[in-house]
Amino acid sequence: MRISLLDANSMGRRLKALIGKHDHISMAVAWGQLTDVADTLLAHKARIETVLIGLDFSATDPDLVDRLVGVRGAYVAKNRPGCFHPKIYYFTTDMKAEAIVGSANFTGGGLGKNFEASVHVKGNIDDAFFAQIRDQFDAYKPLHLPITKSLATSYRRQAEAALSKPRPRNPTLPDEKKSFERFNAALSTMSWATFTEKARADRHHDFTKRMKLLRIIQQMFVKAVSIADLSVVEWKGIAGTIGEGEAFEAGLDDLDWGWFGSMGGAGTFAQLIGEQNAELAAALDMIPRRGDVTEDQFNKYVGAFTASFLGRARIARLAPATRLLAMKRPDVFVCVNGENRRGIAEALAFAPTTLNLENYWERVIEPIRQAPWYTTPRPTDRNRDLWDARVAMLDAIYYAPSR
Repeated sequence: MRISLLDANSMGRRLKALIGKHDHISMAVAWGQLTDVADTLLAHKARIETVLIGLDFSATDPDLVDRLVGVRGAYVAKNRPGCFHPKIYYFTTDMKAEAIVGSANFTGGGLGKNFEASVHVKGNIDDAFFAQIRDQFDAYKPLHLPITKSLATSYRRQAEAALSKPRPRNPTLPDEKKSFERFNAALSTMSWATFTEKARADRHHDFTKRMKLLRIIQQMFVKAVSIADLSVVEWKGIAGTIGEGEAFEAGLDDLDWGWFGSMGGAGTFAQLIGEQNAELAAALDMIPRRGDVTEDQFNKYVGAFTASFLGRARIARLAPATRLLAMKRPDVFVCVNGENRRGIAEALAFAPTTLNLENYWERVIEPIRQAPWYTTPRPTDRNRDLWDARVAMLDAIYYAPSR
């Protein structure tokens, strides 16, 4: 066998030469991009035996995934514990074999500007080293997921949504059937134009007054470091527990404070709000007033919110907890209540009875965070205020009065 060491630039040149030279091509790489080397591979796609590319952290170029749709022998790696991280390139013609193994991914950096080190081995197909290479490819077969159009379309949405995140989660893929359905459901694929049309229609309430209510509540949060610093009437307004008399006395009776979820019937929750419970305030303080909200912050809020009910007769759950979240961060959360629960669940392809506070992030927040209506840049037209409250305003679309 002949062995040589390649840097990134020579790796790119060598790969292009090997793709054009050999009859059979196999690759297993952590990430890929649509580069000139990838164009060379696609020009010789009939020679592909196996091309397996990882999508971990949504780091593979969606353009490459699109080009591999329906290509025989092309797969992405299923999600699994641990990162899919190999870089193996294997080529054969008759009894001749060549392989490159090293640090270089199938990306512009790995095959060009990065500092990489890869070993190029050339020899006979019967050599023990190449037998080990083939065994390794066989070991990866359980990870093979064919690249379909629906996979590529969903992956592009998820990858584009992940661009702003420092280390996003792995994308949801078709073999994760239930989750994949949510990521490709009606609400997860809705356009911004459709969203604005449906939200403004607000079939059962008044769009303009809804937006005014959210602005007033946002002004309450802006003027205080914590909800603990607000008056009891403001607490009740935010929580949706304020009575008509209290609203009238406070000069707040021109709006319906029960929109986005009336919580007057949640007795223990209403009691804690009336007491201006310090633990409940501390729980809501865990959600930042601006910027990204993480799943970890949400989980800490859930834990603290639940703990504030210790020793009480009842524990309030999904509706009261998400009412507070939606009022503080209407750009991130929607209050799921008895009147919109079914509509939201159906629009995200899960049974409404299966939703609870513990899986709310996974079933509601994660799928919509990659939706076109959610990821669209903030507009400069009349819809900019709606964009700022777009998640809470799902209530305007899916609210259906109880019969």
